[in-house]
Amino acid sequence: MNFWQAMSGNLWSMTVDVGFTLWMSHILLGRIPRHGRMHVFKCFMASVFVIVLFAFLGSACYVAGVFYWKYQTGTLLWKYFSVLCMALFLRFLYRAPMKDCCIDILTVEILYSYGDYLSQLYSVGIIYNLTVPEERRRYLFWILVVVPACLVLCGFVIHMSGIGRIYRQWIGQEDVHKGILLLLFSYPAIYRMLQIIVNGRQLNGSLQLLPLALLFMIHVFLLYAGRNWQQKQEITAQQNSLKQQTIYIEQLEQIQSELRRFRHDFKNMTAGMYLQAKEGDPAAVEAFIQNMTEDFDRQVGSHVQLVNELGNVRMMEVKGLLMDKMIRMKREGIRFELEVMFPLDTTRMRSTDLCRCLGILLDNAVEEAQGKKDGWVRLMISSPGGDVTVFRITNSLYSEPALHLLGKDGYTTKGEGHGTGLESYRKILDRYDFIFNLTAVRDGCFVQEFTIHER
Repeated sequence: MNFWQAMSGNLWSMTVDVGFTLWMSHILLGRIPRHGRMHVFKCFMASVFVIVLFAFLGSACYVAGVFYWKYQTGTLLWKYFSVLCMALFLRFLYRAPMKDCCIDILTVEILYSYGDYLSQLYSVGIIYNLTVPEERRRYLFWILVVVPACLVLCGFVIHMSGIGRIYRQWIGQEDVHKGILLLLFSYPAIYRMLQIIVNGRQLNGSLQLLPLALLFMIHVFLLYAGRNWQQKQEITAQQNSLKQQTIYIEQLEQIQSELRRFRHDFKNMTAGMYLQAKEGDPAAVEAFIQNMTEDFDRQVGSHVQLVNELGNVRMMEVKGLLMDKMIRMKREGIRFELEVMFPLDTTRMRSTDLCRCLGILLDNAVEEAQGKKDGWVRLMISSPGGDVTVFRITNSLYSEPALHLLGKDGYTTKGEGHGTGLESYRKILDRYDFIFNLTAVRDGCFVQEFTIHER
């Protein structure tokens, strides 16, 4: 087979491979972020470029005999090279971290093996002689029909199994299971070793099931990781529930104490209002009632509102973080205001990164207001219509920061040993091209805001 014959066959194979990779990546990572028609055109052209490039390089390696090296070392090197290139391709499409893209491609390799070995059951014990027209037609039927059909079948099974949700839960963990990670990166080598075993013996259906058994074991490991993650989430939810109940009890005790104090002063206040009403001064009575209402809202209403707003935060990781910060601010004597305009259920940003960003911004706000008279911190969360989610942290300001230097290496207004938080915050947001941040000073207050585009 000459170069151009190999090239024509590889073009179809690579089209199937890239199509399957995009389909499985859509299941595992979600849909590609939308950035207008130009971005869609660039993604399409990148896909065509990858197909042509791999078809050309694969044909060149085939003609040069790379795939016939001893112990399939050439094939193995080609596989890891293709994994690296496809990971770069996914990084271009999704703007995701390189580690996540590599893990995704290796996972797709495993999923692809399901369909690949299922299609090989069609030709067990057959060695195609492409010089014979009849066998060439059977080979083309296998390549053009059987392999894509098996991949589509396995793709639908994978889609219906819910492995995408399990995968996103697993990949979203801060400490990814090292055993599964090692197994994923060693899978291409294990795959080639099994091929050597299979091809070195008489082909039969039972031997073909050996690689499928390994794939099933990896699938079970992923299910175990997802189950383990779910158990940790349940434990975290229980811990957050206990914290929330503690805060509720403390808030209710404060409300009861304020009501008791307000009730004690109520008779004196109404006596003064009675004298003003008796003297026929309605303006003074109106002003007195307004002041009394404001005192009540300040003493009792703020505690009730804080409890209600916290109930709108339904992401357990974020709720746990906010409760920890609330306890700290209460201990420091800093007034904290929380406003959640719409229930916060989920967001496109990874929950660990979201908590890190909120933690950095809230810690900086607390440090600025710490030890100051009437220091306060305000957090506003809004997700109108589900299109965007906005987090805005505002705090009282007692210094003049250089806004153009914030987030730069080593810059701080708090002295030596500080200044790394905003730098980490900036690096986290740089991973996402659908998140935009704002830093400003408004009306003597410091404002930090970031907006997540959910669609």
